[in-house]
Order: sequence, then structure tokens, then C-alpha cells
Amino acid sequence: MAGLEKNRELAIERFKSAQRFGSCSPSDLLGSSIRAPVLSVLSEKKVAIRSYGMRGSDLQSQWFKLVDLAGARPDSLGFIERKGNLKKFAKELKVKEEEIQKNLKAWSRRKNSPVIYETHSGKKARITIQIPLLTEWLLWVADSRSVVHRGMKGYLNFRTINELTTSLISKGISPPPEKNLLPVDAARMIRISEKNPL
Repeated sequence: MAGLEKNRELAIERFKSAQRFGSCSPSDLLGSSIRAPVLSVLSEKKVAIRSYGMRGSDLQSQWFKLVDLAGARPDSLGFIERKGNLKKFAKELKVKEEEIQKNLKAWSRRKNSPVIYETHSGKKARITIQIPLLTEWLLWVADSRSVVHRGMKGYLNFRTINELTTSLISKGISPPPEKNLLPVDAARMIRISEKNPL
């Protein structure tokens, strides 16, 4: 199985596990109102430039489109999957094929790649794109919200989960490893991130 296909499969399984843990639906964990603040932060110009290296209006425009598509549904989880080749996907984005190909390659080669992708040719041609940090954060949000839905006390509430997510992802920081995080730890992480202004 290809790398991104495996990544996608693992992400889906973790998302389903969070649903089982919290006895809740996909929209309970990652409904549109929950995803919106995360996607909005990633689509801020200053965040795109300083935390993700997206300089230039054309580059930013492509980044914003990919962010929207990678968070379009609860089960998107930072991935974009399309049948067909890159040329067809470029038409969907309303950009030149050469431009998106160049940018996808450049992004994938970076340390801590903001975007990675795979293409498959032949009769079952397809393209898979992932924004790894978005995947990490959406899964963390789902896991953390499942703790609340399960009724476990003493951990983060929905508001603090949102605050921590938007604060850290705006700086390009990965989520904490724990899903049942204590409020005092979240407050400390937010304070630390705020000391590094954009």
C-alpha cells in the first residue's frame, strides 16, 4: 500500500476509534463549526507566510484552496483524494498544471513538509494530497472532544480545546501527544505559544 494511502487508512481508523470512545457521531467530533476555526487560522495570510513559508499571492491562493479541500468534511482529516491526473486536479483548482506540480514538489521536499502528495497513473489514475499538520490537529481535536463526550471530568472542555488548537497551529506547532490533557497544561502551552508572536 502506498504511503499516503496507509496514512489515510490509519487516520480514518483513529477517527473511528474516537467516535467509539465518546459514543458520538463524526459531526460531534469534527462538524463544520468545529473545523472552521482551524481552517480559518491556516488561511490567514500572516500565518501562511511566517509559519508555513507561503510567500507570494499565487502560492498563498493555492495553499488556501488545499486547506479548504483537506478540511471539507469531518472525515477529510487533512487529506484530498481525487480520481484522475494532476491536470484534472489543476482544473478544479483553476490553476496551471505546471504551477501546482512545481509547488507540490517544492512543499514535499521541505523539512517538516507542509504538503505531501502522491500520484498514480494508468486506468485508475488518482492523486492523494495530505497536509500533515492539519491531519495531526484534526485527529487530536477529535480525540480530545471524545473525552468530553464520554463524560470524563477534569480535562479540557470544548472551548479550551479550540483555544489550544488555534493558538498552536497558527505557529506551526504539532499537537500534544495526550488526548486527556489537563487545563493547567493547556494554559501553559498557550502562554508559551503567545510568547512567540507572528
